[in-house]
Amino acid sequence: MAPNDQSAGCNQTPFLVTFDAMNLGAFILSALWLTVFSPSVFANDLHDAKAALERRDYESALKLLDNALKTMPGQAAVYEMRAVTQAHRGRADEALADYDQAVRLTTGEQPDLLRRIAIGVLSALLAHDQEFVRGAAVTALADLGPRGIQSPLNAALRDRSPRVRSLAIQTASRLGLAASLPAVREAVKDPDASVRLAALATLGLSKAPAVVPIVKQGLRDHDQLAQLVAREALILLKQPESLQPLIAATRDFSPAVRGVAVGILGRLKEPSALPALSLSLHDPDPSVRSFAAGALGDMGSAAAIPELLEAMTDENPYVRNFAAASLGRLRAKEAIHALWEAIKDPDTLVRLAAAEALVRLGEGQAALIFRELAKDPDYGVRSAAVGAMGRLAPAGAMTFALESLDDPAPRVRVAAVQALGKTGGQAAIPYLRRALLDKDPTVRAFAAGHLGALAGEKSSHAS
Repeated sequence: MAPNDQSAGCNQTPFLVTFDAMNLGAFILSALWLTVFSPSVFANDLHDAKAALERRDYESALKLLDNALKTMPGQAAVYEMRAVTQAHRGRADEALADYDQAVRLTTGEQPDLLRRIAIGVLSALLAHDQEFVRGAAVTALADLGPRGIQSPLNAALRDRSPRVRSLAIQTASRLGLAASLPAVREAVKDPDASVRLAALATLGLSKAPAVVPIVKQGLRDHDQLAQLVAREALILLKQPESLQPLIAATRDFSPAVRGVAVGILGRLKEPSALPALSLSLHDPDPSVRSFAAGALGDMGSAAAIPELLEAMTDENPYVRNFAAASLGRLRAKEAIHALWEAIKDPDTLVRLAAAEALVRLGEGQAALIFRELAKDPDYGVRSAAVGAMGRLAPAGAMTFALESLDDPAPRVRVAAVQALGKTGGQAAIPYLRRALLDKDPTVRAFAAGHLGALAGEKSSHAS
């Protein structure tokens, strides 16, 4: 070999070594990329995340979805699944952020995903340690409609709190599910009387003949109130049941029994009960007189108007409140003067009831009272004013509700959310999203219910 060939060979060695090292490095990097960014790894993570989500292991699902996004970034399906996972973890802020990312990566809004987020938020709130939060959550479930909510509803029907179980039964009734849910039928034997009452009343409203034998068990209940509610339910179920025990109960020694009997007779709208209800307007107990004033409005008979006008002068503000409301529902034009006088009542809730009645009677200027009472120092009055505006003046309710979304009292913000959900239509969605991040969990609950309901409407219209 010539000296110049040797030197040439020696000069090539470092280049060959370097070249081989570079090839080896590229090979290793390629292998790592195929391992880390392999579509099969992504698919496995997504499959396992879905399984974790189905078994409600949300922490495992979140980790798997995070890994999936590292493996293959920018996948809308992962953001969608992670949005639902975060909602079930109670992280509405993270859920909405993932929702927005999924929308950016697809063709537009995804109302069905927004509804699933709402269900997830409510499911998380149903596990809250405070009873009133769980009660708000199960009440808000009713706004969503029956699709996809049976799992959280069944959990609420078996809640440790009688109050939450009762509210869950009422939600089942509003959704038309009461007769089909075993937990509602079994609730007629619940150890708590209030739950049994709720179950009996709900089964009566179901109009399902199959529940008659279950409701009849209530006639043997040791609680007298349950017996009365069972009688009402059987009448609603078209069973041969006499009104006489209910009318007799309006003369019972217990004010609670008299009040419940009066309320039932009003709901049944049986004309033969009118004398008993009129007599109850003079009961010595103000709570019974209040029930009677409300029941006469429920009955819908104009014959009750003179008695209700007299009740407008009752010494008890609750009686005056219910009397004013009933006069409005009866469209009692002859009560307009008395109702305008009640606008000056010292009790703010009486004034509110009078204003609401006047609006029903065509006295639109009375709605100005709602705005005045929305500034009342009592948050209960402010809340009631927002609710009344939402029911009776929907054209101005959205602006009114938006002003109340920043009220310091959660109860007023809840009323604002409900007014937005009922009157704002699709334009309310951005504000309900904002309310979903409220610091108070009851506000978040009702925001989720109405947001999910509006999203469901949008989804059904799109399909």
